[in-house]
Formats: sequence, structure tokens, C-alpha cells
Amino acid sequence: MKYCYGPVLSRRLGVSLGIDIVPAKKCSFDCVYCQIGSTTEKTLRRFAYVDASILKKEISGVFAEKPKIDYITLAGSGEPTLHKSLDKIIALLKKTSGYSVPVCVITNSSLLYRKTVRRELMNADLIIPSLDTVTPSIFKKLNRPPREITVKKIVGGLMKLRKEFTGKIWLEIMLVAGLNDTEVEAGRLKKAIDLIKPDKVQVNLPVRPPAAKIEVPSPGKVKRFVEVIGGDVQVVDNRIRITGASRIARKIEKGVIELLRRRPATHHELKNSFGLDINEINRAIQMLIKTRKIKEIEQYGKKYFRIND
Repeated sequence: MKYCYGPVLSRRLGVSLGIDIVPAKKCSFDCVYCQIGSTTEKTLRRFAYVDASILKKEISGVFAEKPKIDYITLAGSGEPTLHKSLDKIIALLKKTSGYSVPVCVITNSSLLYRKTVRRELMNADLIIPSLDTVTPSIFKKLNRPPREITVKKIVGGLMKLRKEFTGKIWLEIMLVAGLNDTEVEAGRLKKAIDLIKPDKVQVNLPVRPPAAKIEVPSPGKVKRFVEVIGGDVQVVDNRIRITGASRIARKIEKGVIELLRRRPATHHELKNSFGLDINEINRAIQMLIKTRKIKEIEQYGKKYFRIND
């Protein structure tokens, strides 16, 4: 599919159907931790990239199979708010899915200072904006923004979003060792968070292969950072082991089956789709092969997994 990917299993959002509406890797930032890689076109200009008729057809096809989806998520290969008329995309997603699944927008917060962008987000159900630092020097090193975007603009945009948006806001902080993982930075972020008033704060760690050579903060650093922030803070750590007998493991297996019902996929594609530790994907694949729910085939020298008819 051109715009849809998944459904994938997300530790934050459950089973999520991803919608990729901006070309890779078109973004307003060039974050050192980005798992997609370095930004190829850094821009603040907005365009309408999506063919609405194709997106509608893809969404209709997904929901025709009545999958269990917790969120439709606008994220993907670039910054989603760079898509012009985002409100029309959100409306299309809601209408085509039968208004049965909430829509989430994951954004780097760079354009939230613009009233037009905030207005276009009003019909989303959940917004997950980023705020990794409020220190200008760290902001430049960590997020590598264009000069027009400042910390002041981002915090101001987030404060306005909170006043105008009636849905949920989960503020995300990506912690990188040696950059923004200090108690001093946590204290500064706490002051900004108190002004923004998000429903939840999520501390994320760059455990997937990033754009630059960086390190994950130590558990002790993370623990102290969270203590300083205080309040409702969730640490999202993909290194946490998921046991084969757990409910989440069963969700992984179910997610793999739902993905393979749409199209065969390689081991690499499955791993990237679910964004989990490779051992967890391997366990799910082996269990599904063992129970004869899926099988491995070879096509043009490549190995694929598909539903076992």
C-alpha cells in the first residue's frame, strides 16, 4: 500500500494502523536519534502530498477485514504537519473507518506555533507532540532545527494547543545520553511541562538504530530524570523483554497474521513494521510456523512469510 502500513503493535498505542502522508525523509528537523535516518529535505513549507482517492481505497480495504485496531496513527517517514489541509485527511480517516477508531497524530511540535496547523489538528483524538529540551544550545545539537524554529516558539505553540485542543495530549521526551539526560535539563523541562499541562508525559529512549552515533542513558539517569519531572510519567523502553506467554506476545502473533493477510512480507519487513526487538518477532514467527498458521516461501531469491492456506 502507498500510504497505510501495519497494523503494527505499539507499546504506547496498542494495535496501530500507520498512515504515512509525507515523503521520506521530508522533515522540519534532523534529529540525531531518528530511526528513519538523516533528513534529506529540511523544510517548513507545507504541501498536499496525498491522493485522497487512493488513501480512501486503502483504508476501506483494511477495515473491510474488520481488524482490531486501537488507533489510526499519522506518523511515518516525515513530519505529518507538513501536509497541508491535515484536517481533511483526519476527516477522511474517520469517515472511511466508520468513526470507530480514534485518530492519533505524532508530531515534532515544530509547526504548532502556526494557528492554521493547530486548527487542522482539532478533530484528532490524541496528539503526541515532542519536546526534548528547552535549552537552545541542546535543541540545536539534538533536533538540528532550521533557524526559524526556536524553543520559545515550540513551547508557545504547545501551550496554545493545550488551550484549544479538547482531546488528549501525551508529551514525548526522547532522552539521549550526554545531551538532555541531566537533572538540570529535567528541571527546566518540568517548568515547561507545568505550563503546557499535557495529560501524560512519556520518556522515550533511542534504542532503535538512529541517524547519528548516540548512546542510551543509563537506567539510573532515566530514573532520576523521571523523579525530577514528577507527575504522570511513563518510560517507553523497547528493551523490556516480552515473554512468549504474555498477552502482548499474543497480540504480536495476531498482528503478524493480520499483516500477512494483506500481503506476504520478508523477515526484515515484519521487524520494521512492528518496531520490536528482533527476538520477539522471531518468537512470533516460529510459533506461527509451528502451529502452521503461516509458512515461508521463496520468490525471486527472497524469502517471504505468508498465510498458510
